[in-house]
Amino acid sequence: MTTGQWWIAALAASVSFLAAVHFCFRNRRATAYSVIAPVLGAGTVLGFDGTHGHSEMEALVIFSVSLLSLALLIVAIRPDMEKIRARALTGETYEVPKWKINLYGVLVVGFAVVVVFLLL
Repeated sequence: MTTGQWWIAALAASVSFLAAVHFCFRNRRATAYSVIAPVLGAGTVLGFDGTHGHSEMEALVIFSVSLLSLALLIVAIRPDMEKIRARALTGETYEVPKWKINLYGVLVVGFAVVVVFLLL
């Protein structure tokens, strides 16, 4: 893919991340704050291109895959977010089991690493 196509992929990954945050949290403030990640990521892509000697395409691949894997993580934890919200409305607390958090983390990092290595 060309660099221009990777910018489109990065934009699509950013939109999927924003949609995942909005879908999971159902909170306008969370959705507004989630805009920070893609903006900082785009700035980082441009910064790494000039200062660290990476090509712009490599930085875009890493950014796109990282944001997409984060969006998948947010979608995966949505059922637990519903439990947290329901229990909070009744005054109780719900804590996600540690094994589930660790499993999600391993799967997301594994997905991102494998895809980045396949693309680069």
